Amino acid sequence: MVKKKRHHYIPRFYLKRFSINNNGKFLALYNLKNRKFIQTAPLKSQAYENFLYGEDDEIENALAEMEGDVSRMFNYWTDERLFYPPPPETNGFKLLKRFILYQAFRTPKSGNDIMEKINQGMKTFVKEFKPDLWESFKDGKLVHENAVLLGLFKSIENEHLLNYLDCKFLVNLSVLPFITSDSPVILYNQLLEKSENYIGATGLVAKGLQIFYPVHPRLMICLFDSVVYDFGENNEDCASTESIEEVHQLNGLQLTNCDAQLFFNDFISEEYVIEICKNFEEYRGTSKNINRIINQGDRKFLLTGFEDIHIGLELDFFKLKVNPVDYKNEITPLRHPSFERPIKKISLDN
Repeated sequence: MVKKKRHHYIPRFYLKRFSINNNGKFLALYNLKNRKFIQTAPLKSQAYENFLYGEDDEIENALAEMEGDVSRMFNYWTDERLFYPPPPETNGFKLLKRFILYQAFRTPKSGNDIMEKINQGMKTFVKEFKPDLWESFKDGKLVHENAVLLGLFKSIENEHLLNYLDCKFLVNLSVLPFITSDSPVILYNQLLEKSENYIGATGLVAKGLQIFYPVHPRLMICLFDSVVYDFGENNEDCASTESIEEVHQLNGLQLTNCDAQLFFNDFISEEYVIEICKNFEEYRGTSKNINRIINQGDRKFLLTGFEDIHIGLELDFFKLKVNPVDYKNEITPLRHPSFERPIKKISLDN
């Protein structure tokens, strides 16, 4: 018997940390589609869809169990103000990485993005290799009965791809709080942005990968490639920023990557939301799916890739340890040799 109809793709325990007066009942939000600022919105009514993870409780219950374990860590950090990430290789660290990965792929936006990539790639393939089918295919699209589950299951298979990332905390000491959104996990890569080589830069195996996840108006979890970046000073578990501009940029990433809604507490004004839209809305929709036909002798191959949104991010607490020029012409350099695998080539002769 189904007991849970509402499946929250952003956990309520998470949104409570952005609630008004930290009461866990109401938060402020901005809906980009309707251009509507709401100062007091019921928290329990946000970021859910009916039966998002299927019409039984199995997956929802599994996610809820994980959320219960993670929420205790969040309480430790945000309520007790003890900013110590779980030590590497501990169960707590593995759980945190798993939770962040699942959060990145459990949203409706993630499901839509996955299907868009599949459809664009398939149309390129059919047009080139099956032109006789093109007229009947060009205006159609492939659909999946639950694209969100497709992405979530794929992330479960790829948990190991977050290996070789360090975890540190960023403490926000500026007067401007962090905001969050209906797609709060941000994948970025300052190394490959500076090398002007952003194709595949936010793939989970990419060298220079960064993951930004705000968990409180004053606290952000950062996962990053420590071979590429120094974070903060003196090898400590956390760094801090007093820079309004740095926090503004990180808030801008929430706007550029969200589906429809930003969430925040009552310290964020409507005037600030208008300002952040003015500064960053031009980047929304600039991600690209790349599908190219490569000719090699008498054979043709389909090359697929992507270029996610990037804004020219500048953060003083992240310092590059390598030269970006060295990666200017390398297609998606890998973070670690263990991620290498044989390339599978599928080709069709005309």
